[in-house]
Amino acid sequence: MKDVKPVKVGVVGCGRISDIYFENLTKRFRITEITKCCSLHGGSAKRQAEKYGVTACSMEEMLADPEIEIILNLTPAMQHKDIIRKALEAGKHVYTEKVITPTPEETQELIALAKEKGLYFCTAPEHFMGSAWQCARELIDKGMLGTVTSVYATMAHNIGSFADMFDFINQPAGGAGFDYGIYLMTAMVSLLGPVRQVCGMLRTKYPERTHNQIMCPGFGEKYTYTNEDMMMGCLEFESGVMGTIHMNGNTIMPIPPAFMIMGTEGALSLPNPGTFSGDVKLFRPGNPNPVDQIPAHGFPHDSRGVGVAEMAWAIRMNRPARACAQRGLHCLEVLTGLSESSRTGQYYTVKTSCDRPAALPPGYLGIPPITFAEEGAIVR
Repeated sequence: MKDVKPVKVGVVGCGRISDIYFENLTKRFRITEITKCCSLHGGSAKRQAEKYGVTACSMEEMLADPEIEIILNLTPAMQHKDIIRKALEAGKHVYTEKVITPTPEETQELIALAKEKGLYFCTAPEHFMGSAWQCARELIDKGMLGTVTSVYATMAHNIGSFADMFDFINQPAGGAGFDYGIYLMTAMVSLLGPVRQVCGMLRTKYPERTHNQIMCPGFGEKYTYTNEDMMMGCLEFESGVMGTIHMNGNTIMPIPPAFMIMGTEGALSLPNPGTFSGDVKLFRPGNPNPVDQIPAHGFPHDSRGVGVAEMAWAIRMNRPARACAQRGLHCLEVLTGLSESSRTGQYYTVKTSCDRPAALPPGYLGIPPITFAEEGAIVR
């Protein structure tokens, strides 16, 4: 493995989320090497380039660099289609932040292009590779829950506090249902497989809002919020599992999220699907008190970038990548189906499907100061 050539990465978009990607992909994984970065106006790219010792450039220069194999797209969802298309047309593999695009139709076009070009195309969120979720996967696969029968998840926050600070929250796919719901759906689908049909309710309960962040432009001014601030839904999985999701952007912070998987022989309580680790509690028959599970898997802290590194190993090892765009498309269609169901008052049948990602092996704990210990889990 020492002789495997690192995969060179170019980063498009150098906003706040980029720091953890730069940090992990330059220091935590030996398979990746960020060499160039760019941003819309160039200022943030220059700052990140100086901070992490890479080269700031234009996107055109990045795409023309024959050594760069992966384009890491960290821009808002509205910018994704054009950036991803240009990268694929330039012969680059692509890893993109969520959601892939605001609509399933646009995403399908990009997946078809990647397939035509013979390129890898992957997407966040990659949190399902985290220690808590891989622990849950192991327990489910070993039959500790018996037959899984249902799942429910909730996430709640104050959408206004985010909309005040981040423009993308008020752009397509930036609302409580899509921007947060993609974490819930990715976790559910990675553990339980694809969804068959859904019914949902979506609302923009408070469209008229006021900027309350004193450090942000427009403080005190009124604005119109156009995205959903609440989404609720019922799901039927292809396996027969029934599920519910509850996303409320009109409450206080923080409210602990809830994520429960129930089966005929046990139940699991899991952490926030927007995190890589957290409490995993197993309930078994005859015992009202759950048993805390100690994950034997790596990636227990903020591991954004693991999806990029896993895809880089997939490229080198000539195998499928776990954070594939097809699963991202399926989860996006489920959320879109909930919105469509709300509009029509009818069930929505999901047209796409996907595979469960291969589980990660336990034992690669990455205990400091052992360098690269976790990375062994994503090689094969």
